[in-house]
Amino acid sequence: MIVADLAGRTGVIGLPGSDCDAISAIRADPSLTPTTNSMSQHFKLTRIKRLTGYRTLSRVTMLAGVAAIGGCNADSNVAPAPPQGLVQFINAASRYSSVDLNVDSTDVAAGQAYGSGTSVNVAAKATPQQFLVNITGDTTVLATSMVQVSDKSVYTVILTQRVVGAGLLVLPDTVTAPSGNTANLRVINASPSAGLVDVYITGTDTTLANPVSVNLPIEGISPYVNVPVGAGRVRVTAAGTTKVLLDIDATTLHPGQVRTVLMIDSPGGGLPVVGLAIPDLG
Repeated sequence: MIVADLAGRTGVIGLPGSDCDAISAIRADPSLTPTTNSMSQHFKLTRIKRLTGYRTLSRVTMLAGVAAIGGCNADSNVAPAPPQGLVQFINAASRYSSVDLNVDSTDVAAGQAYGSGTSVNVAAKATPQQFLVNITGDTTVLATSMVQVSDKSVYTVILTQRVVGAGLLVLPDTVTAPSGNTANLRVINASPSAGLVDVYITGTDTTLANPVSVNLPIEGISPYVNVPVGAGRVRVTAAGTTKVLLDIDATTLHPGQVRTVLMIDSPGGGLPVVGLAIPDLG
């Protein structure tokens, strides 16, 4: 059994502030099946310090199959000056070991390693700004997108790998907290080696039935699924089969939290896949 247990503190970019959650990311064994007891793999929540009022991603790399991306939601009661939004940038393209994110020709996140994420403040402007990614030390453009950044807003920007070149997935965070003693979960497929996948978000049982998404392609996003706290489980299988590529025990989520599981290739490409947890809210 492969278990990601990050009980200690994770390094953070930002000043000490409010306590927020971090979720670890683990490498899954593609040979595991729903009938094997060894397939249970866990996302453990740890408490770490964050810049008050904003989500912050820890800048970490995947060592021995374990990584972490953590943070908390933007707090509308804390207004930055001048107006700005927060951008979470993640390098999910294994072909590129290190990349830079530029906003209107300004390098805002240099040397972002594969499988890691960081967060930066970007000025809010009345017109869209050009988000551009290039290989570190090379001016060749890998991907670009025009983004309208609003004040006190949060955006997740993911560099994805395509058959030729790369893509840029821009996701404005517009989620709301689920009610009651529940949490929300979804999956993004950013693993070229996994191909088409089926996504199951269920309770803690071993049954694989009623997928929330079928034949989810690269850059595909499953819908959010509401799960009771203490009973969440995410499994991703090769499309049309019960071959489990990723199995995550999400029972440690807290009420009102929202998480995205980003599925990517192993470092250097290929299987087994790796799951990175992105804190959408809480």
